[in-house]
Amino acid sequence: MKKEPRGQKLPDRDEKHIHYQTIPERRFSTDRAHEIIKHIVDERLETVEYSCSCSGISKELSDCIKTAVKKLLYDRYKLVCYVAIGQLKDSVVNCSSRAIWSPTSDTFTDYIYKNRSLFAVCILFSLSTS
Repeated sequence: MKKEPRGQKLPDRDEKHIHYQTIPERRFSTDRAHEIIKHIVDERLETVEYSCSCSGISKELSDCIKTAVKKLLYDRYKLVCYVAIGQLKDSVVNCSSRAIWSPTSDTFTDYIYKNRSLFAVCILFSLSTS
């Protein structure tokens, strides 16, 4: 027999129970997020030449992308944005990441930008928080 906590009543069997939603109501739109990333990156890096200040620009871009995508109002998603900027010379860049992934609700989108002196790799992960 269950005891009732002091001053609280346990719910009767016929009362409605609150159900916890385990998946987001709507799936994250990678197409819309890609459009936002492309617009932000193209506009910001159009006239930029590669220099040591690009590390600050990559942090700025990452914050700006997350803020813009959050305005799409997707509940139950955590956004992780990765932006790397490098000098465009005969070099190779490999990027990788690891995470526990739910194929039914987690997703990502990416965008690669190039101009005369630099390249930028932008990856936005949208991870379900439920």
